[in-house]
Amino acid sequence: MKKALNEYIKQYVHLSKNETEAIEKILTHKKIHKKELVAETGKACTKVLFIEKGYFRFFHLDTNGNEITSDFYFAPSFITSYTSFITGEPSFVNVQAMVDMEVLEFQRSELYELYSLYPAIERLGRLIAEEVAITSERHLFLLLNQTAEIRYKTLLKKNPEYVNTIPLQYIASYLGITKETLSRMRKSIR
Repeated sequence: MKKALNEYIKQYVHLSKNETEAIEKILTHKKIHKKELVAETGKACTKVLFIEKGYFRFFHLDTNGNEITSDFYFAPSFITSYTSFITGEPSFVNVQAMVDMEVLEFQRSELYELYSLYPAIERLGRLIAEEVAITSERHLFLLLNQTAEIRYKTLLKKNPEYVNTIPLQYIASYLGITKETLSRMRKSIR
């Protein structure tokens, strides 16, 4: 798993042996179970996870208590409630594992200490944060400007290995349509 993390990091920066070892020292290997929440609405999120395989669902509850899926994050990736992690404020979203998986976990305080000691690690954090911002902006653009069918096709194109394993109600919620409409749409696309 550390090898996968190192390969992922190389997409952004080249770290020295000392920098790589510093990151490895703060890692905790954990098992996450399907449906487990790694961030919860109303609680500050103080950790970030690296996932090699699997995916997470981001959701919140509307005023009627219905779950609204706002996004999915697929491996390989870093996962957290980003706003809560950065600000230290309570999370607006729940982050839920969609499959059993193994992850590498960093604590916020330890990661920020590495930022102060190693400019390359701080740069890595900035570059990953920039990617999160770009992904969020693209997602918002799709949500506001594209039909549910185009958003579904985009999701399918980017993550075909996972889309067929996501329960219909979560995809429908993500697209802002009913399960029945999603079923009809999927049949017409096939």
